[in-house]
Amino acid sequence: MIKTLIVPALAAVLAVPAFAEPVTKTVTIDRPNYDGTRTIVRDKDAGTLSRDTQVIRASDGATASREYDRTRTPDGFTASGSSTNFKGETRSFERSRTRTDTGSMSNGTYTTRDGETYTTSGSRNRTETGYTANQNIKDSAGTTVFNRNVNASRSNGQVTRSVNVTRAEGFHPPRRPQAGRRHRGN
Repeated sequence: MIKTLIVPALAAVLAVPAFAEPVTKTVTIDRPNYDGTRTIVRDKDAGTLSRDTQVIRASDGATASREYDRTRTPDGFTASGSSTNFKGETRSFERSRTRTDTGSMSNGTYTTRDGETYTTSGSRNRTETGYTANQNIKDSAGTTVFNRNVNASRSNGQVTRSVNVTRAEGFHPPRRPQAGRRHRGN
């Protein structure tokens, strides 16, 4: 009789899902012109990712670093990061994206290496035949320096897409790295 009570109790204890621990990966960077480390910590249960890179230039010992953190939220994510080049110039960003019933909304800020701060906002919405999207960037004075509207639709097997961009003279929005593309610097 004792065996029949112990077996179900033991099975119940073993059936409790184990909580996954964060996974840490450290990569050694060894290039002719610089070397350093990149540490990546991912916690799938908590929905977090942290990626920190530190490199030292061989010719003069100057350091450069990059930090990136992303956290899953119930309806999207938040992300932030910064990078400092070998000259000591730093740029940074903060961003959040929220899913909506018909798409998503995003907003954030970024600061350039020369200290200029910009505020970003955007949206993407599904329509019956395609989507609409908007991206807006304002400078620290609140003046719109970049605005992009996209309308795309499909009809009779044809896709129609229109893009309308307005920007302040000389302004270029920051480039986003493409997925899977590696950037190598010297």
